[in-house]
Amino acid sequence: MTLISNLRQGPARLGWSAIPALMRAGVLFSSFAAAMILLFVPLSALNVGSYSINERVVTGPYFLTHVYPILAPYLVIALAISYGIWTERPWVRPLSLLFWLALDLGLLYEIAVGWVRAADAFVYAVWGVVYVLIVWWYFYRKTTVVSYSRKLVSASLPTAAGA
Repeated sequence: MTLISNLRQGPARLGWSAIPALMRAGVLFSSFAAAMILLFVPLSALNVGSYSINERVVTGPYFLTHVYPILAPYLVIALAISYGIWTERPWVRPLSLLFWLALDLGLLYEIAVGWVRAADAFVYAVWGVVYVLIVWWYFYRKTTVVSYSRKLVSASLPTAAGA
């Protein structure tokens, strides 16, 4: 029941306005992405719509059994990021970085199995490094985010009076 009460309470330590703007957008984006992924589970199970994998038309159930195992970890991480930002958890910073590193692993897999041409592999590699560096900079070097994270950790620590 703690999960539901935490979601209802929302950002209570420092408040929604204290959360840096891009992190607030992250809550909305992660929640929307997770909702879209979850929406397509029953639709694909019931074979509603058209589905394709690598430009090959497949049935909804086939799509569900072959694509969703790949999407499931991203879904779990996206939901955890939304929950973590919404409930002001300090573990959101490393989890967000892990999400983008996981995307890089997906790209690396595409390269390894030959789904990506050699010329495109270089572009994948460059962009994979670029966005991970941007995320790292944002969560660990951007002044407002680092300050927010410090305040959040301080607000989370038990006080001498409360101990």
